[in-house]
Amino acid sequence: MKKTILYSLLGLMIVTGISCDEDFLTIYPSSQVAAGASATQDVIEQQLISAYQILLLDSYVDGQLVSIVTFGDVRSDDLYCGGADMSDQNTMYLHSQYTVTEVTQLDGYWGIYYTGLQRCNAALLSCDNAVDIAPSVLNRLRAEALTLRAYYVHHLWKAFGNIVYYEVTPGPPYYVAPQYTADQVYAEIIEDLNEAINTADLPMATTGADAGRINKAAAMMTKARVVMYQNDQTRYAEVLEDMKTIINSGEYDLIRTSPNASLSANPITWMFLREGEFCKESIFEVNHLPEGKSWGNSWSGYGNYLPKCVSPRASLTDPTETYDEGWGLFPVQRGTFERIFNETGDYRKEASAIEWASGAYGEGFQSTGLFIGKYIARKGYNNNTTGDAALNYENNMRIYRLSETYLNAAELSFYAGGASAAQPYLDAIRTRAFGDNTHSIPATLENIKLERHRELFGEGQRFWDLIRWGSDETGQTTAQVLTVNNAAFFMNRTWEDYKKYLPLPKAELDKTKGTEYELQQNPGWN
Repeated sequence: MKKTILYSLLGLMIVTGISCDEDFLTIYPSSQVAAGASATQDVIEQQLISAYQILLLDSYVDGQLVSIVTFGDVRSDDLYCGGADMSDQNTMYLHSQYTVTEVTQLDGYWGIYYTGLQRCNAALLSCDNAVDIAPSVLNRLRAEALTLRAYYVHHLWKAFGNIVYYEVTPGPPYYVAPQYTADQVYAEIIEDLNEAINTADLPMATTGADAGRINKAAAMMTKARVVMYQNDQTRYAEVLEDMKTIINSGEYDLIRTSPNASLSANPITWMFLREGEFCKESIFEVNHLPEGKSWGNSWSGYGNYLPKCVSPRASLTDPTETYDEGWGLFPVQRGTFERIFNETGDYRKEASAIEWASGAYGEGFQSTGLFIGKYIARKGYNNNTTGDAALNYENNMRIYRLSETYLNAAELSFYAGGASAAQPYLDAIRTRAFGDNTHSIPATLENIKLERHRELFGEGQRFWDLIRWGSDETGQTTAQVLTVNNAAFFMNRTWEDYKKYLPLPKAELDKTKGTEYELQQNPGWN
């Protein structure tokens, strides 16, 4: 059983009635903590676990599918929207076409991460009012809250850019708070992460009963994603040192061979099975359980909806009795997949996508026959006792893996010292990808980009990489890659730079009209 102390505390939070459906700018801390009264370790832990709960809401909240995997990759050259037809998850289809508006917005994505900001602020307020707690424990809990806050805000920052930000509860009306520029938000994220990383009591890795909790490596990886997305070259050297610290810590290792060939001889496939959860390569992942979520209340429970979404539609013919049928959403773009996985023996090809022959499943909208392999629905993974089966797969969401650390190190080393400095990190990824050391390729920037595309395929990073690079591994500009006119797959989209940020939701703009902090729409969306 994967249930940890996190879930025991989350159950207590739900029983005691902590709110799970706040308006995005409203905080409801306990009256004790709000008044500056003392907070025991139990109070701090309950506030912090309420903040952790946001991780469990990634795949489905407020009736919307908002997974970070699909949110990133459906706007790239890796995935289509798919489903039954164009109306199935239509808002996500509009995202894939870059035609979403301030009205047709994925409000759930906005809502869950603002709720995460609120809850982290409440936990940090509790830390400020702490009594009867060992300093080392308090330091660790505070570092966890800071990292979670940075992680949640970084999703809002990447998606929306110029957002509302606050660290102190706004007074009534609760939605009145200042709007920061994207650069100002970036500075706040870095401040939180630096404090967490510099906390000696935050461990480099978390295992056992603490598996699923924030650790120092997770804070470092979040900082790397943020700094590299910002293209902040002034911080490249310190982030590179962080990557080297993780790699050399001895706490993590690449999974080079499958620990159980009877389950899968492919080490990367094995890593994404339940037996591979919290393995030696895992830096941070979300611990899902097959129970609790229901169509009527997506703010409860522990299950993962993504596997049902990304699996072939009914009726699925699977002689191996391995896979469950799903909704046929987010099929893999065949042209991209076949282009990047063009070498024999690459473990990542089999792990990244599974191909189904025509007639073996119900072909839907934008169907290609290829579906994401890392999170495909597997039989026996949703044997829940409570909630709705489709919402409650136990597949953990892998947030940070050591392979990304190596790829970060390769890219940052290239900028700092050229190909020779990057070569060992790229070689490590290529060796694990093929199971031998005979597949070294020159550590050019193009090859580093290509290996990142291959390694992180189907993990939600492609769109953000294309934006920060300004080009892909073939030398095409981001605009060339993302502008598509393909009538056969109902793709007719044009990339323009202002679309880096989504429009702020109209409902949130309307709330602030005439106030001191009236929200301004992102440029280009007016």
